[in-house]
This record gives sequence, C-alpha cells and structure tokens, in this order.
Amino acid sequence: MKLLLTLLSVLLMAQSCEKQESEENTTEIWWVNSAKIDCVGVGPMSCMQIQKGESLKDGEWTLFYDQISGFDYEPGYIYQLEVQVTQKEEPIPADASALSYRLVKELSKTSDPRLALTNIWKLLHVGAIKDPKSAKGEALTFEINGAQSSYFVETGCNSIRGAIAFEGAKGIRFGQGASTMMACPNMEAENEVKKVLELVRTFEIENNVLYLRDEKGDALMSLRAVD
Repeated sequence: MKLLLTLLSVLLMAQSCEKQESEENTTEIWWVNSAKIDCVGVGPMSCMQIQKGESLKDGEWTLFYDQISGFDYEPGYIYQLEVQVTQKEEPIPADASALSYRLVKELSKTSDPRLALTNIWKLLHVGAIKDPKSAKGEALTFEINGAQSSYFVETGCNSIRGAIAFEGAKGIRFGQGASTMMACPNMEAENEVKKVLELVRTFEIENNVLYLRDEKGDALMSLRAVD
C-alpha cells in the first residue's frame, strides 16, 4: 500500500512539473523582417521587426527589443521561425524582459526583393515625358528606402517626401507625401510625377532599371540606379 501511494505521489509530482514547465515554456511561430530599424530601448539601438502567427501580413510589423538565442540574423531575408518563449526565474532586473527567446527551428528564409529598391534613382521617363530635366538642366532623382518604407523626390522645382506601402512581393503604393511649395516657370515634370505616383501599383527591376507600373502592367515611370 505504501509503495502504491509513493508511486502515485511521484506521478502527481511529475504531472505537476510538466504542467508548470508547459506554462513557463511556449512555442510560437514568428516572422522576422528583412531589415532592422533604429529604435530606443535602454538607449539607441537597432531592432528587428517581427510578426507572430502562421501567415505573414503586409505592414503589420512590431519592434522587437530583445534577442533570439541561436538565431543568426542576416539582413535582406524574411524569416519564418519556430521560437520557444520562456518565463525567466526571478529576480529579474528592472530594465530586463521577463521572457527569454530561443530558436527552435528556422522554417524558411526568403530573399526580400523590396530591399533592392533602396537606392538613388535617375528618372528616365515619367508618363509621356522622356529624360526630364530641372530648370538647370540636371537629371531628376528619386530616392527610395525600402527598409524604412519611404521615398524622396527632387522634381526640379520642389521636393516630395512620403511613405511607401508594400503589398506582397511586387505590390507597391506611394503615399501622397509632403511637398515644398515653390512656383517655377516649368512644372510639367513635377505635375506628371505627382499624377503618376498615385497610379503606381507594382514595381519591377530589370538590368538596373526600375519600372513602376499601373494595375494593367503599363510602365508609368522608369528609373536607373545611380549607385
């Protein structure tokens, strides 16, 4: 009888330990974006951008201020990971996370084509205007930062700065942006740039030339990489 009670006690203790361990350790599916961005934790730092869940959703990244043990991050790729999240034992420093993170398995690693947009581009054509120039005869430039999802355009008269929204691997939309308000004798190219940006839906890079296309696939603007 005593032996039976002892066995039951050991079994209950084992089940209790397994339950406690299960509560303290969970496994989650994470996505990690292709570029880190500047952030502020205890001080200025670079943070990974993550999502949690089985499917990846465009634009729904959150900043991750910690580290994933065993994960060798390489910029330029979107990762899908299986991550173990563990409750740390007390005491925990006031400025530290109560959780620790460990890589269980790297499920996928995919090159992110959107980072190829990050460059300064010379405008080759916009709408019906070929090789547009500023009043001083200089080429018009278009700066894109894929990691920061932003753009900056020098139109030859004013400059335009705005945000970019990505949709899948090739989908792109340019926000209206903020523009300086100078009046110039010839603003044809600037007005065409503003009109075209509202219609862009996809992008494609071929032989160092960026094509911004409408929903039908027609090239509304072409640009050559400066660098």
